[in-house]
Formats: sequence, structure tokens, C-alpha cells
Amino acid sequence: MLTADPEIIVDDEITLKRFAHNIDKLKYEMILKNHDHLLPWLPWADKYHQFEDMLNFTEDQIKAFEAGTLFGYDIFYHGELAGSIDIHDIAEDYHHCDLGYWLDQDFTGKGIMTRVAAKLTDYAFEHLGMHRVVIKAAPENNASVAVAERIGFEREALLKDEQFLDNRYYDTIVYVKFEEN
Repeated sequence: MLTADPEIIVDDEITLKRFAHNIDKLKYEMILKNHDHLLPWLPWADKYHQFEDMLNFTEDQIKAFEAGTLFGYDIFYHGELAGSIDIHDIAEDYHHCDLGYWLDQDFTGKGIMTRVAAKLTDYAFEHLGMHRVVIKAAPENNASVAVAERIGFEREALLKDEQFLDNRYYDTIVYVKFEEN
């Protein structure tokens, strides 16, 4: 079974902390505030209709972290919650996983996600024994595409009409990065 650190220091400005109930209220309010910013790309943004939905989500994430099947982290920038990132779709036997992330609109443009995604990619290779890490993004999601490209992921495929979000179909670009030998 894979295990991950509960806290990862990215740099002197950014810390990742595993999902926990103590910030559920703050994260719930942040997701509601960012609904329109997130919804075109993340279907779960439309699923938080009440606070209990956040409590249930966090509880599921805590169990998955403990089981080694998903490692979810909240991003703290200068001590403030800024967003989340996770390592998911972990295929331990095949040594690959995916990264997924989101950032509060107020924290964009500071290079936060670029640093966080780079750190967690390295962590997947060095501490989890992954060989391949994938980031998936809609071509229109310029911010997510830019993060993948800035940290050295290469475009591997275009999946046509792969996601149905916000009442329309979106293509998905599959970006991949391999561990360096």
C-alpha cells in the first residue's frame, strides 16, 4: 500500500496539507465563491449544494488517503487556503497516476499552481514510485494547459468530446511526464 506525507512544503510561501475537516467551512465557501470560475472545467463544482456535501467529500478523501488510493492536499499560500491538488487514479502496479487541481481565482497569476504541480509531480516520482504522471485539461482551459506545459509535461493525446460539462462537450488534452532515469 502506498503512503504519503500529511504535509509537504513546496517552498517558503506554499505548504500542502492533506484534506481535513478543520477547513471544510472555508473550502465550501471558497468553492461557492469560485463556482463560475471552476464549473466550465470541473464538474464537481456544481455538486456542492449544501455544507453536508463538503463534509461527505472530505470524509471520503480522508479514507482514500489512509487507504493509499488518492492523496488530496489543500494548498496554503502564506498560510491562507488557496485551492487544492490531488494525486488520483493511482495505478500502483503500473506505476502511473493523474494530477488534478484548482485554485481560487484571487490567487491566480502568482505562479502558485505551477510550483505546486511541479512539486507534487516530483513527489509522485520520488516517493510514490510512479513512472508516469498525467494531467488532463480542456484545450480552452488556458491556465491548466499552461501549468502542464510550464512544468515539462508533453501533449500525448487529444480525446474528442471526452467530457460533458456545463451542458456541452469538451475535448481533453492528455499531458504526460515520465520519471527521468
